[in-house]
Amino acid sequence: MWAQSAVEVGRIIAAARRHRKLTQGELARAIGASQAWVSEVERGKDNAQIGKVLRTLAYLGVKLQTGVTPWVEGKLSKAGPPTPSVSLESVLESLIAPRGKGKR
Repeated sequence: MWAQSAVEVGRIIAAARRHRKLTQGELARAIGASQAWVSEVERGKDNAQIGKVLRTLAYLGVKLQTGVTPWVEGKLSKAGPPTPSVSLESVLESLIAPRGKGKR
């Protein structure tokens, strides 16, 4: 899965927060941020502080994993990033899908 924009990272954070049944305020207090900051990050605002974003992802149990690292070999790959085997949308849908009939 590739998250290549602030909007995609924000969607991941929002889905993980809702999956854990946390409000924006509860998440904010847990990570030492304001509710307004959580709201801005979830909307994909570009100027979020990377340290807070990483702390938020860690708190929510979301791990970042890198894909191809072409610089390790000293040359860039001409093929570009590999095609993801799982789409971002399918992961987000699975996080917010109802658990059982009539439940959310």
